[in-house]
Amino acid sequence: MKKFVEWLLVRQVRLAVRWPVPVLAAAAVLTGFSVWVVATQLRVINDTNALIRSDSPIHRNYLAYRREFRVAEEYLVTIRSPDPEINKQAAKALGERLKEIEPLVQDVTYRFDFSGLERRALLFLELDELSKIETEVDGYVKALAAQPKMKLNIASVLGQANEKFQPSYLRKKENWNEFKPFIDRFVGMLNDMADAVAETPSPQAAPPPTKGSERATNVPDTDLARLRAADIQKLIADHEYISYEDGHLFLVTASPGPNAVDGPARTETIRKIREIIKYLGAEYPEVSFGLTGEPVLEDDQLEQSSTDSLHAAELAFGLVALLFLLSYRELRRPGLALLVLLMALFWSVAFGLLVIGHLNIISQAFVAMVLGMGIDFSIQIMGRYEEELAHGRSIREALEATVAHTGVAVVTGGSTTAVAFFTMCFNDFVGLREFGIIAGSGILFCLIGSLLVLPAAYAWIDGKKDPAHLQESALRSNWSSPPWLNRALFLAPRTTLACAALAACGAAWLAPRVGFDYNLLNLQDPKLECVQEEEALVNSPARAFLFGLSIADNPEEAARRIAAFEALPSVSEVHSLSSVLPEKQEEKRAVVRRIVQRVQSIPIDRELPPIDGQKVRTSVQELLAKSREGLAAAKRYVALAQQARDAVEVFAKLIPALEHLDNAMANLSSEELNSRLRRANQRVFGSMQIGLSWLRSQDTSRGVTVADLPPEIAHRFLSPHGKILIEVLPKENVWNREADVRFVRDLRKVDPNVTGTPVQNYEYIELLRSSYVQAAQWAFLAIVILIALRFQHVGYSLLAILPLGLAVLWTLGTMVLFHIPFNPANIITLPLAIGAGVAYGIYTVDRFCESGRAELFSSSTGKAILLSGLTAVIGFGSLMISSYRGLFG
Repeated sequence: MKKFVEWLLVRQVRLAVRWPVPVLAAAAVLTGFSVWVVATQLRVINDTNALIRSDSPIHRNYLAYRREFRVAEEYLVTIRSPDPEINKQAAKALGERLKEIEPLVQDVTYRFDFSGLERRALLFLELDELSKIETEVDGYVKALAAQPKMKLNIASVLGQANEKFQPSYLRKKENWNEFKPFIDRFVGMLNDMADAVAETPSPQAAPPPTKGSERATNVPDTDLARLRAADIQKLIADHEYISYEDGHLFLVTASPGPNAVDGPARTETIRKIREIIKYLGAEYPEVSFGLTGEPVLEDDQLEQSSTDSLHAAELAFGLVALLFLLSYRELRRPGLALLVLLMALFWSVAFGLLVIGHLNIISQAFVAMVLGMGIDFSIQIMGRYEEELAHGRSIREALEATVAHTGVAVVTGGSTTAVAFFTMCFNDFVGLREFGIIAGSGILFCLIGSLLVLPAAYAWIDGKKDPAHLQESALRSNWSSPPWLNRALFLAPRTTLACAALAACGAAWLAPRVGFDYNLLNLQDPKLECVQEEEALVNSPARAFLFGLSIADNPEEAARRIAAFEALPSVSEVHSLSSVLPEKQEEKRAVVRRIVQRVQSIPIDRELPPIDGQKVRTSVQELLAKSREGLAAAKRYVALAQQARDAVEVFAKLIPALEHLDNAMANLSSEELNSRLRRANQRVFGSMQIGLSWLRSQDTSRGVTVADLPPEIAHRFLSPHGKILIEVLPKENVWNREADVRFVRDLRKVDPNVTGTPVQNYEYIELLRSSYVQAAQWAFLAIVILIALRFQHVGYSLLAILPLGLAVLWTLGTMVLFHIPFNPANIITLPLAIGAGVAYGIYTVDRFCESGRAELFSSSTGKAILLSGLTAVIGFGSLMISSYRGLFG
C-alpha cells in the first residue's frame, strides 16, 4: 500500500511541477466559487430541534406535543419590584407594546380575563369554605328574622343591639345561643366603623397567590361583615396576572411568530423586545426588567459563540503566521502555506453549505480547529522540501522526495485525523454528524491543498530562481537543533520510558474519576442577562416554566395520570384542566344554591339612609355604659353560673370595640362627625350590601366548563383534537443532572412517552456524551487499522500509537487534578485528540523507518512536529478567549 501511495503522490507532484499555473488557476477558481457560496449561503443555526433526528423516539414525542398544541418555546420577560401594583402596570404596558410588534411575536400573555367566571366564583372554593359561608348566611338570616326591623346600616344595628341589652332578654338562657354569634359579628362591624371614622386604610385582601394565574378567584373572607365587592374584584385582578413571590415578580410571555422562529427574524425580534424593555425601564425606573427563554438563550449563545469562533480563528491565523515568521525567517513559503490553508478552509465551508445547507453551533467551531490541525500538513511538506533543497536537489527532485517520504506520512496522519472526524457521523445526533462531515472534509481539503496546490505554488515561485540561491535560502530557513539536544533526548531512554510509564500509571488511576457536567447553563456566559434571569427563575417559584409534559387522550386518563404524578416524590405540583376547573362541582353547586336562596331573604337597601351623628354617638355611649355595668355584674357571679362566665367573655370582646368607635368619634364637630359616619357607613355596610348582592348573583344553573376559561388557559391545556396536556413541576432544580435523572425516571413510571425540557435535556446530553465516546472508540479502531496498513509491522505500529495513549492518559489525569470535568462542549476533544494526536507518532516512526536513526531533531521532521504541535495548541488554545464557556472549556 505504501508503494502505491508513493507512486500516486509522485505522479501528482510531477503534474503540479509541470503545469503549476493551470493547477493554481484551478485552485483560484474553486476558491472564488467557494467565497461566493460562503458569502451568499452562510447560515448558522442553533435550534436544538434541528440537531436531533426528527424520527428519534424522544424527539418524536416532543415534536408531537408541539404539533398537537401548536406551541413553540416562549420568550419570558421578568418584571421585579417591591410594589405589586407598579409591577402590574408595567406588565400591562409591556404586554400592549409586545402586541404592537406582531407578527414577529404571537400569543402575548400578560393577563387573563376572568370576568366570565365571576358569577360562578364560589365554585372555586373548597367545600369547607362554602360551608362556613352557608353557616354565616344562616346566622344573618336568623338574626334578621328575629329582628325584622334591623337594616344593614350603623344606626339600625346599634338600635337593635341596645334592645338586646334589656335585662329581660339577657336573663333568658336560650337567648344566649343567638346573642353570642350576634356579638361576634357586631364587634367586627364596630371595629370596621371605627377604622372608617378614623379614616385609617381599609383591611387589605389576601395577598395574591404564589403560583401562576391558572386559578380563578376566591371569596376573600367567609365573614360577611368583611365581604366587600372591592376585595372580590381585587382578588380576581390579582389572579389575572402571572405573578409570584407575593407579587414581587411578574412574568409576561410571548411565542415567536410563524416566520420568526429562527435566523435573522428571531434576532430582530429579540432586538425589538429589548428596545421595548429599555423604553419601559425609563418609564418605570423602580422596576427591573429581564429577558430570557429558550429562543433568547439560543440566539444569544449563537451570536456569542459565532463571534468568539471568528475571533478565535483570527487569533489562531495571526499566531500561526507569527510562528512561521519566527521559525522560517522569511515570508514567501510560509505565506504560501497559509494562503493554501485559507483556500482549503473556504473549500471546506462551501462544501458543507452545499451538502448540508448550514453550519450549526457545534460545526462552526471547526474553523479554529482546522486552522490548527490543517496547517500541520503544510508544515511537514514545507520543512521536508527545504531540507531537500538544502541538500542541493532540484525543485522537482526535492518535491518528489518530499511526497515520496514525508508525503506518505502526511497522508497517513491526515487520514487518521479525517477518520476521527468522520466517525462522528455514525450516531443519532444530527449536529455531531454535520460537524463530522464538515470537519472531516476540511481535513481532506487541507491534505489536497498541501499535496497538490502547495507543491505547484513552490514550483511556480522557485522555478525561475538560481539553484544556488535556493539552496542558500533553504539552508538559512531549514534550521535544525544543536547536536546536544538529540544526545540529551536519547541519553537515558530507559529512564525516560520509566518516568513516562510511572506518570501513565498515576494518570490511569485518576482517569476513571473524570466527571461530566450535564448542566447546560454552565456552558453559557454567566454575564449574559438571559442566563442570569434563567438561573434566577430556576431558583424561584417561577421554575414552574420548566416542567415535564404528558398528553392524555381523555379526561379519565388525565385524572389517573394526575393522581399518579402527584404521588411521585420528585414532583411538587401538577397542572392541567383539572387544576383549573373546580372539583366536585355538583356538590358545590348544591351548597351555593342554598346560599343564594338564603341571601334572597336578607333585605338590601339600594341607598343607605341619612346618618344622625349625634344619635349614633349617644347610642354607642349608652351601649358602652350598659356593657360596663353588665361586665361588673357578671363578674360577681362567675363562680356560680355559666351564664355569668359567658357574659364576661362577651363583654370583654364588646367593650374594646365600643371604646374604639367612641374614641374615633370624640372631638369631632357635628358636621365633621356626620360626614365621616356617612362615608364609614358606606364603606362598611354599603360594601357589605354589594357583597350580598354579589352572592345573590351567583349562577347555579350549571358548573364551570372549559368554555368559561380565558382562551389562553383553555388552549394551553386542551388541544384542538381534544387531547389534554398535563404539566408536571419538579421539586428540585432539574438543570442539575442528579435531580433531572430522578425526575425523569419518576415521570416515566407513569407515562413512558413523557416529554418536555427536563426529558429533552436528560436524553440529549446523554446521547451527545455517548456519541462522542462511541466516535472516539471508532476513531481509535480505524486509526489502528490505518497505521497497521501503513507500517505493516507490529512493533512500528505500536510505537506510532504509544504517544497517543500516553497523551490521552496524561490529559485525563490532569483534568482530575485540576477539577476540570467533561461537558457537552469539550468532550469533542475525545475523538479529535485521538485523530490528531496520533499523527506525531506517525511522523516520528516514519522518519525513523526512512533514516534508521533515532535523531529526530537533526532533520526537518523534528522541527515540523514541534511547529505542528504548537499550531494545534494555538488552534485549540485560541478558543480560550471565548466568553461562551462551551468553547472556552
